[in-house]
Amino acid sequence: MTELNPSWAWAAGEMITNASDLNRLYAALLGGRLLRPAQLAQMTTTVSTEGNLARQRYGLGLIEYETTCGIKVWGHSGGIHGSSTQAFGTKDGRHMITLNFNGDWVGGGKNVVSAEFC
Repeated sequence: MTELNPSWAWAAGEMITNASDLNRLYAALLGGRLLRPAQLAQMTTTVSTEGNLARQRYGLGLIEYETTCGIKVWGHSGGIHGSSTQAFGTKDGRHMITLNFNGDWVGGGKNVVSAEFC
């Protein structure tokens, strides 16, 4: 048995939820049901990640990711040893995907996101 205390990674691994909850959260956020339009506009105003994160830009807590077919989706990704999560959707919040890999060695999360939207 291996014991891992995720507190060393601050918020990584600290959220307790499921894919359905994340889809609802991002659909409500992107669909304009959580924040005023000006606040959502600030979140979706992005800056370059300066080549460190291919195909994506970063806003205030939101990633703009350009899929392999050129469609831009919004959300966030993250991971900690043994787990990787991706949650992305269209800017209007009507089409969402959330996935979790229980194993950080499998990679390919963004490939699954691209497959969903392309």
